[in-house]
This record gives sequence, C-alpha cells and structure tokens, in this order.
Amino acid sequence: MSKTVRQAALASCLGAVAIFLTHNTAYGSAFALREESAEGLGNAYAGQTAKAYDSSTVYYNPAGMALLDANEISETVTWISPDVRFTGQNSNPLAGAGIGGPDVSGINGPNVIKPAAIGSVFAVYKIDPDWHIGFSFAVPFGQRSEYKEDWVGRYQALASDITDYEASIVASYKINDAVSIGGGPRVDYMTGRLSQALDISTIGLLVGGATNNSALKNLAVGWAQTGTDGLAKLTGNDYAVGYSASGLYVPDSDTHVGFAYKSKMFHNLKGSSDITLPNSASGGGPVFNSLFNSQSASLKVTLPDSASLGIYHQLNDHWAIMSDVQWTDWSVLKALNVIGSSNNLLSSTPENWKNTWFFAVGANWKPIDRWTLHFGTAFDESPMNDTNRLARIPDAKRYWLSFGASYAVSKSSDVHVGYAHLFTPGGGITDGSNAAQGGGVLTGSYQDSVDIISATYALRF
Repeated sequence: MSKTVRQAALASCLGAVAIFLTHNTAYGSAFALREESAEGLGNAYAGQTAKAYDSSTVYYNPAGMALLDANEISETVTWISPDVRFTGQNSNPLAGAGIGGPDVSGINGPNVIKPAAIGSVFAVYKIDPDWHIGFSFAVPFGQRSEYKEDWVGRYQALASDITDYEASIVASYKINDAVSIGGGPRVDYMTGRLSQALDISTIGLLVGGATNNSALKNLAVGWAQTGTDGLAKLTGNDYAVGYSASGLYVPDSDTHVGFAYKSKMFHNLKGSSDITLPNSASGGGPVFNSLFNSQSASLKVTLPDSASLGIYHQLNDHWAIMSDVQWTDWSVLKALNVIGSSNNLLSSTPENWKNTWFFAVGANWKPIDRWTLHFGTAFDESPMNDTNRLARIPDAKRYWLSFGASYAVSKSSDVHVGYAHLFTPGGGITDGSNAAQGGGVLTGSYQDSVDIISATYALRF
C-alpha cells in the first residue's frame, strides 16, 4: 500500500470520527458555532474569509478554492468546554396567597452548559485551473444546556438541546488572476429538545380561581405543600435549504481580500409536546387535566443570514497579518411560538434579539521551515442583553484570546492545533417568560467563560 493511499485511508477514518462526533453540540455566540477549523481557531478566526490556506475555505469562503493547487480533504475535531453559572432567585407566585416564602425554593446550580465535541469535514477537487468544486459537512449551530431538576429557575428552563447539521456542495470560478467567485446550495437538518418544570400548584390555583372551582383551589394548596412538579417537553426536527455566495480579490500574491454571505434558513420544527404530571395531580378534574394533553406541535425557527469581510497580508517570509469582521442578522429571531395540533398557540416566548458584529485580528509567524505559529484576538457581540436575556440561552458578549500551531508533516499533509479562551463579563437576567403560567420571575446574573481546543488533519493528493 502506497504512502498516499495510507494517508487517504487515515483521512477517511478521521472524517468518519468527525461526523460521528457531531451528535454533541456546544456553546457559541447565541447558539452559533464558528469552530470548524483548528488553524482558524489559532487566529481567533481573523482572516478566515480571505486566507484560503486549505480546504476549510469551502465553508468560510468558497471562492478561495481558486487558490488551491491540489485536491484536498481535511477533518477537524473540536472540544468546547463552557462554564456558565447562575446566581439569583425566582419569585414565588403563591407568596401573595400566603403559601411558601417570597421565592421559589431551589439551588443556583453548577455549570449549566455541557461540554461537547463537534466535527467537520471539508474536501476540494480541482477540475481545471479555473474551476474547483468543494464539499463541506459542519455543525454551524448548536447548544446543550441542562439545569438540575431542583434549580431555582426550573419553571423557566431545564433542558435546551439544539443541533444543526449542514452539508454543502459549492463551486468556484477564477475570472482572472485577481478575481474569483464561489458559492452553492446548503442543506441542513435541525433537531431540538426543550423542557421545563411545571408548577402545578400555581396553575391549579389560577385555573381554580378562573373557574370558581374551590375544590381545585384546595387541591392546589395541598400540591404546593408536597412541592411536586410536572414536566413539559417539546421535541422536533426539520430540514431547510439555503445558499452561500462569495468572492475573493487578490491584487498581488501577498494580499487577499475576501467576502462571503450565507443566507437565512427557515425551519418549521415538527414533533410533539409532551406533558407529564405527578400522581398527586390526578384529582384536578377534566378542566384542569385538559390543559396538559400531549399533542403534536411545531415551532418555526429562522436561522440568521451573515456577511463576512476578511483581509490577509503576507509581510515577509516569516510574518503575516489578518483581520475579519462579520455581521449576523439575529434580529430575525423575534419570538418562539409553539403551535399545537389544532393550530392553537401552546406557548410564546419573546426573544427580540439584535444584530451582532464579530471583529478579529491575528498574525502568523513562521520561525523555521515546516512550523507556523498562530495568534489572534477577537470581540464577539451577543444578540441579547440584560433586558432580554433568557435562561435557555444565557449568552453574553465575549473576548477571544487564541493561539495555535501548524506543522507540515510532508509535502502532502499538515497537522493543525489551536486553543482559545473566551472571557466574558457575564450579564444579568430578568426572565418572566413563563410568569403567566405560574413560573415566577427569574432574576439574577450569569458568569461564564469558554475553553476551546481543536485539531485538524489535512491531506493533499
């Protein structure tokens, strides 16, 4: 077996591992993930829209394939480890009725965002000097937040699992020595699982008061003394189609300017809304129990479009500098409305997110042959602030500090590793999204940080 064949076999195995790992997702700005390249991570993704170093340009700027002289496949595995902790309290809606204290009992809880691995695979095939085609498989959006069952904000959120898998086939065309264009269709598959506890005692009092049912109100008081909760869970999945379009301008061999656009994706997640009540709630009567019927449900989610501009400049044989700026249209996420089987509104959660900007600068240093060291820093805005932050996605603005290294194993293969630490000041929260259903108002603050480590293997053939 030749060395190239052995390397190709290794690349295929690593690609399978990368795809397998994508069932776990993690924490990004809001729930976006940009961690698809270890070499890019080392620069805090500065210049990623312009560099066109390897096949990861298929994902970040398809027009950059025009600069690649060989066919190439690369696989990346990234470990993302956030630390997000809440401190605060949740108001008790029964306190006015003399039941319980002023706040919901419960713990503030440990880290709520689960660490996880994601993977990506990129491939480029050179048709002729002017045309390239490329393939990418990545996880552009994802999050896994899981609070403890006895945490103080359980009526706002327990589990929030979001995973988005994207596959894309793109092409690039070299118009002339200075200008290239690229793009193509994107197809993605999104799954979601949302859950929260139900304060059945408060709901019982609300329904009992609205229906003048004194027996139900008495039962609700008894349920409050037991402290037993119900559970609501929503699951769904859907496919969507979008596109990417990009351009690359190379005024000279040392300078690249890249632009890339990714379109919106429109999802209608279809699944089920399931309610589980404790045995102690069985005596609520037909009117009360009818509120908790499990049924089919749907949830419309629009994934945002984004536009990126990047610049890369080679200063000399040892140093290169780069930067990137990205705009993301998070304002498309106005509210999350869950629709039931009879086209009735089961729940509505206002989001009112704002558009965000990402700014990054970086540098590469090549001290000796085969080795390149990467450095970068970035500022990443959050689409939410203290007035609209919710427990499901307790995001905040962040500051990146990154470094990494690349090693040319041979003329046909490279290994890249990158590390980043994301600092954040955290943020406050006043979450009354479920107050009308007896969930109280969650107030407090979050403190969070993120560590990311990534490795890429790239093979040219």
